[in-house]
Amino acid sequence: MADLRTTYLDLPLSSPLVASASPLTGNLDGLRRLEDAGASAVVLPSVFEEQLHRERDFMEHYLEVRSNILPEAQSFFPNPGLYEHKTDTSLEHIREAKRELDIPVIASLNGTTPEGWTDFAKEMERAGADALELNLYQVAADPTVSGADIEARQIETVREVVAAVNIPVAVKIGPYYSSMAHMAARFEEAGAKALVLFNRFYQPDFDIETRTASRKLGLSASRDLLLPLSWIAILREQRSCNLAATTGVHTPEDVVKYLMAGADVVMTTSALLRHGPEMLDTFRNGLATWMDTHDYAHIDDLRGCMRRDYVDTPELFERANYIHLLDTADWK
Repeated sequence: MADLRTTYLDLPLSSPLVASASPLTGNLDGLRRLEDAGASAVVLPSVFEEQLHRERDFMEHYLEVRSNILPEAQSFFPNPGLYEHKTDTSLEHIREAKRELDIPVIASLNGTTPEGWTDFAKEMERAGADALELNLYQVAADPTVSGADIEARQIETVREVVAAVNIPVAVKIGPYYSSMAHMAARFEEAGAKALVLFNRFYQPDFDIETRTASRKLGLSASRDLLLPLSWIAILREQRSCNLAATTGVHTPEDVVKYLMAGADVVMTTSALLRHGPEMLDTFRNGLATWMDTHDYAHIDDLRGCMRRDYVDTPELFERANYIHLLDTADWK
C-alpha cells in the first residue's frame, strides 16, 4: 500500500487530504465525522474582521452608555460578560476541537487589515490552534485605492500576524493579483509558511423580474481546478513554502492531478457537502490504489512530477498556449 504520509505547516499528516472550512467543521459532530472518514487535518470556519469590529463597537457603546448614569441605576443593566460573542464562541470551538480530535486543528481569520488581528491571532493560539489560515478576501471596488495599496496592506497584515504568534501561518489568496508569482514571493518573504490556492470569488446573481440581487453559494465542480492547478505547477519550482490546493476536488483523479502539480495538501469542501464526510475515504482509497497501480511508493515520489519545469511542454503554461488554442480550436 502506498505511503500517503506528508507534512503541512510543519505538522505531520497521515495523508494530504484536509477538510477545509465549511459547516461540517463548524460543529463537533461534523469534525468527528471528518476525522473518522480520514481527514488528516481540519480548517475551522473563519472569524471575520467585520465581526471583531462590530463586537468591539457594541461593547464601547455599551460601556459609554453606562458611564453616564447613576450608580444605583447601573444595577438594572446586565453584566457585559453575560453576552456571548461570535469571537468567544469561535475560541471555545477551537478548544473543544483540540480536546476531541487527534488530528491538527487549523483556525481561520478572514480580513484585509493588520489592525486588531494580532491580538485575536494570539487568542487563537492560546486556545490551542495548531496553525492559522489567514483568509484574504477583498473585492477591489474602490477606484481611489490602487492595486499596489491593497497588496501592500495584505503583505503587512501577513507580516504582523506572523510576528504575533509562534504557530505557522498559511495565507489563502485569490487569483486576481496583477502578478501572482510576485505576490506569492512577497507573501513567503512576509513569513507565510503556506499559500492556499485559491479563494473563490462569490458574485451576486440578479432576479430580472423583481430587480433584486441575491446571494448564491454554488458548489464547485472538477473543471474549477484548472486555474489553481496551473498556478501550483508554476509556483512549485519558484517557492519553498507549502502549497495547498483547494477548489474543484470531486474525484480521486482530481487529488492525483493536484499532487502531480506540486501541492503539499489537497483541501476539499464541496464534495463533502454534496456526498458527506465519507467521501474522504473514497479519495484516500482512490489515491492509494492509483499510486500502487502506477508504482509510486510514497507521496513524495508523485508530488510535483508535472510541475512546469518538469514537463516536456512548459509552453502550455504560458502565452504560447493561448495563441495555439485559438488557432487550432474546434469552435463548433
